[in-house]
Amino acid sequence: MPNLTTPVPARLTGDTSRDIGAIKKWGTALIDELSYILDNLDSGNVIEASSVKAENIDTTSARISNAQIGNLTADKLRAGTVDTDLVVVRSESGNLSISGNSIRIDDGLFNRFVAEYDKERDIFRFELCNSQGEPTVSINSLGNAVFTGKIDSSEIYSSTIVGTDSLSYEAEEGGVFAMMDSQGIKIMRDAEEGRSQKIGMSVGDDGTAYMVLGSGDGTDEHTINGVRYSRGSFLIKREDGSATLNIVGGNGIIAFMDDGGLWLSGDKVLVNGRDILAEIDQLKGGN
Repeated sequence: MPNLTTPVPARLTGDTSRDIGAIKKWGTALIDELSYILDNLDSGNVIEASSVKAENIDTTSARISNAQIGNLTADKLRAGTVDTDLVVVRSESGNLSISGNSIRIDDGLFNRFVAEYDKERDIFRFELCNSQGEPTVSINSLGNAVFTGKIDSSEIYSSTIVGTDSLSYEAEEGGVFAMMDSQGIKIMRDAEEGRSQKIGMSVGDDGTAYMVLGSGDGTDEHTINGVRYSRGSFLIKREDGSATLNIVGGNGIIAFMDDGGLWLSGDKVLVNGRDILAEIDQLKGGN
């Protein structure tokens, strides 16, 4: 606060009229100087105030660059924006913290809940962790989700069920997975040469049902509703009147007829190692 410069009036002379005039003149100058000082208060000319009432501060033009507040409670604080890049908001126990673009809850040792935004990758991430801090539920804004526990649901919609981690699946480095669509079900496995069919099930347009084990060696290949089979694969076919089992490309065929008949076909029919067809031919020759 600047010092007052208005001079103090001289001693009274005893001349009442003259003394009153001097006092009026000094009072008028003092009031003018005080008015000027109060109208031009700022941080440059106010060093310290022991008591300032809030109703006397015009916050329209006031600026406080550094303040020491002895006691400030949440019910007395109103803020338009709190920059979490500069301020960490933490619970009294310290288990909840808000910083930057991240909200975290821990148990004192490991993160148990994480919700954050990765600005560089433009990805939102939500994560729940077990008591060891290992993610058990992880979902991001790309639609990727990982569940390490059990899923109990009345309905699950999926076109692909993967029996390995997503990174291995995408890189074709290993795993077993089932692909399901309107054409059928294909169980595949990653191998060195790519993904190979292990089991395929489908129903043709004519109603014939196919179950193929393996996909064969690739020669004479046929595809029924996305399920592949070729020479060397094992085929179970259910059609009108019978169900047949055979090695595709081979002569051995077993057919179960709807009327109860059993048909065996091949160059040899062995039962317990005995060539039944050969023995029948011998019996025929003996007659």
